[in-house]
Amino acid sequence: MKIFTKQVNLLAISMLLIAFFAGINFTYAQQRPYGSPIYSDNLHGGHIMFGNTITAIYTSGSGSTGTVNTTAMNDFNTSGTGSYTYGRTSAYGNDNSNIQFVDVDGVGSSTSLLSYGGMWRYYSLNNYTAAPGDISGLNWTEDNYDDSNDWTNTSNNSYAFGYNETNVNSPAQINRRTYYLRRDITLTNPLQYSSITFTAKYDDGFIVYLNGVEVARGNMPSGAAPYATNPSNSREYTSGDFVLNIPSSSFANGNNQIAVALYNRSNGTNDFYFDMKLDGNDAATATVSSSSANLVLPAGTNTIKFARLYWGGRITSGMGGSGNINLRSVKLRKGSTPGRYDDVLAPATQVDKILVDGSTDSVYQSYVDITSFVNDQGAGTYTVANITAATGSISGGGNFAGWTIVVVYENASVPYNSVRVYDGYIKVYDGGNPTTQTVTLTGLNVPSTPVSPSDAYMSTMAWEGDAILGASSSNPNGDYIKINGQAVSNAVNPVVNFWNGTISKNGAHVTTKNPDFKNQMGIDIDEQEIGDAQYGILANATQLTVEFGTEADQYFPSVFAFTILAKDPDIILNKSVSDGTAPYGTLQPNEELTYTLSGSNIGLANAVNCVVTDTIPSNVTYIPGSLYVVNAPGLPSNSSQTDASNDDYAFKATDAGKDYIKFFIGTGATSTSGGTLAPGESYTLRFKVLTPPDYNQLSTVTNTARITGQNIFGDQFVDDGTATIALGAPTPVKMTSFTVKKEGSNAVLRWSTSSELQNSHYEIERSFNAVDFTKMGEVAGKGTTNLTSNYSYPDAIDNLVTTIVYYRLRIVDLDGKSTYTQILPLRLDGKVILSSVKAYPNPFTSNIKLQIQSTKEEISTVRLISMNGQEAVKRAITLQPGENIVIIKDLDTVAPGIYILELRKGDDVFTQKILKQ
Repeated sequence: MKIFTKQVNLLAISMLLIAFFAGINFTYAQQRPYGSPIYSDNLHGGHIMFGNTITAIYTSGSGSTGTVNTTAMNDFNTSGTGSYTYGRTSAYGNDNSNIQFVDVDGVGSSTSLLSYGGMWRYYSLNNYTAAPGDISGLNWTEDNYDDSNDWTNTSNNSYAFGYNETNVNSPAQINRRTYYLRRDITLTNPLQYSSITFTAKYDDGFIVYLNGVEVARGNMPSGAAPYATNPSNSREYTSGDFVLNIPSSSFANGNNQIAVALYNRSNGTNDFYFDMKLDGNDAATATVSSSSANLVLPAGTNTIKFARLYWGGRITSGMGGSGNINLRSVKLRKGSTPGRYDDVLAPATQVDKILVDGSTDSVYQSYVDITSFVNDQGAGTYTVANITAATGSISGGGNFAGWTIVVVYENASVPYNSVRVYDGYIKVYDGGNPTTQTVTLTGLNVPSTPVSPSDAYMSTMAWEGDAILGASSSNPNGDYIKINGQAVSNAVNPVVNFWNGTISKNGAHVTTKNPDFKNQMGIDIDEQEIGDAQYGILANATQLTVEFGTEADQYFPSVFAFTILAKDPDIILNKSVSDGTAPYGTLQPNEELTYTLSGSNIGLANAVNCVVTDTIPSNVTYIPGSLYVVNAPGLPSNSSQTDASNDDYAFKATDAGKDYIKFFIGTGATSTSGGTLAPGESYTLRFKVLTPPDYNQLSTVTNTARITGQNIFGDQFVDDGTATIALGAPTPVKMTSFTVKKEGSNAVLRWSTSSELQNSHYEIERSFNAVDFTKMGEVAGKGTTNLTSNYSYPDAIDNLVTTIVYYRLRIVDLDGKSTYTQILPLRLDGKVILSSVKAYPNPFTSNIKLQIQSTKEEISTVRLISMNGQEAVKRAITLQPGENIVIIKDLDTVAPGIYILELRKGDDVFTQKILKQ
């Protein structure tokens, strides 16, 4: 036997609820209270719940050879008229209906080991009204018991015990309340069968023993059952069969003694009836009951992080077997055609069972971890078979059974989500009166921004009595579930009858299951979006309340799982450099350069632990004491920072021979760690460097800074900003554009020049960190020309494992001297369509306002380019659909002169001449 045991590793708001609801009379009980999440993770992925009923209303027979009442099973109506008022969605229910197992496999060989009818020996000494002394114990159930005296053979052996049996149901025997029966059956190698199915027709109750050990009990209370013990209910043998799979290991190779105690509920009646048969099931494929449902996973590579199988139903006393072995055992397979099953055994501690009030029947659920199995098998059809449950017709809620599998998956193409799963098992009931029960689930991790409707979804699984039961005149609220006080409903699940036997997704019936009924007669599996503000799932929420209400019935909440979109921050850094010596925008010896690092959080969630770092280029020298905070959340504005570490919010240090500076910014920042940048918050920082005193030592200064931060789950977010300033001499190559764009599996670099002087070639360099570059190829230059020249270079990137790459060009002259362009990052972004742009004021002093019409939400780039082709300012801005007013701030350090203002995204470019005063 392949045994699935619970894994220690637990793994995506969705809610998974498993609640047993049978419309049965119970008193309130709390069997397993809720606690911390049994599963808690944040990942690119989500959860799925799928499953099916394994019973149905039959007009005749059962399983694959019987006839299902498809009218009843597919009756679904939300008109609110006729039989469908008060939220009732069906005119049929499982209460007092002939509930039998479905068996979609319906194949696999079985061997008849014992047919209906046949001879029984029954205890017949006198007209006893109490248990005879020699059978008051259980010795009569054993094979070595001597039944040669006081036992009589039945004479009408073609029928059941009690049918046309004069000596049994004659007027002289009407006072007998219990009969004792025995018979022998010989089996050859019973272990050749996977199990042996026991089927019984009876009136009113029975206990069956095999070789002295109890193996089945129908309609009888638990515990000892002496003579005249009352069966739980009165019933007819036509009320439905008792079916149970008995492990083949329970039978001996050779002779087996079957003993039956048969009980009548009333004195003065003569309607004893008992008949049984045994069938050996093929070890590979035979099933007594089976149903299937499809696991549908998103496209791409999926890793199953968590999977658990739940099954259950209503049982009569004694069906559980020793140690609940029958309740713990089912079969599971993957595949759309019948085939070999794996045996599944739940641990003894993973069975929940509660007695039905006023009855010896119970409702139960069992569960087991199957993560490895589902991860190996993947998406497709899963079939569960041989669930133990009672069948036939019964009042007080009816019989039912079914199963579900809960799956949490990881997929890199799916948005980042927070997943929580809770486990418990409580009972909701108040003597048949309207009642509610409320539980509080803690440990949630809702993002720091408002939740939209599609950002959170719940899945619910519940065992339920009838779709025919909804609200009532005395309780118009009906059977419902509320999240934070708000009732949940959709087109399939009415607000006053949410638990109505449907399997649905966002108000539409799920059809990827077999059998595919609209009315499950005892099981709900429903997925519903609950991200709307009406459900009170607010930013940063750590808990929520779930309220269960019923008009008079009862159900059992069990497992909850929530998936909610974890919105991310988006931190950006823009960097510009200004010099203090004319001609501005070009390097001079012994010149002071001021770097401005500015940016904001343009995302939808808080960025925590925010740190800005800048490595000082080797061809300039940091000016001590120049660290300065213009503004930043959590830091004093217009404040100087010392160079020492552990002193204030910034420091200068050396690592591996390279100087660098670091700022800790954001609310809550300290001298050793960054703080929080909320959505929309911005910062501006500055520091200074000095160029070499000798002109021959000057070279183009390219400097890249980086901001790092994290979302609430600890995932890192990074952005870089680069500023370049070149020599004071005219540049040999005047570039008018330089772009990079992902096209298919290549990064395509394109650049244009308005003139070139003694230009040899361009070297294309790529980096993963904007600091360390590798030459990827080269393109020949045009030598000397005053004509516009256009260039391009494709760089293969399909095998790169990264989210961002950086490119720059090394421009090499014929004499071997070289300069670098600015650094361009490449992200996997789409194209922004800019329909209208206006820049003002012109001229400007410290700020530029951009009025932009955009048809798409996207991040664009704004640059100021000097007339000699040098980039003076580069900023990233976020555009929303419609009209945008964007302010480019902190331009007071930009040298006076004429610039080209460029707004670019992909191939879409807007340019305008603008004057800085």
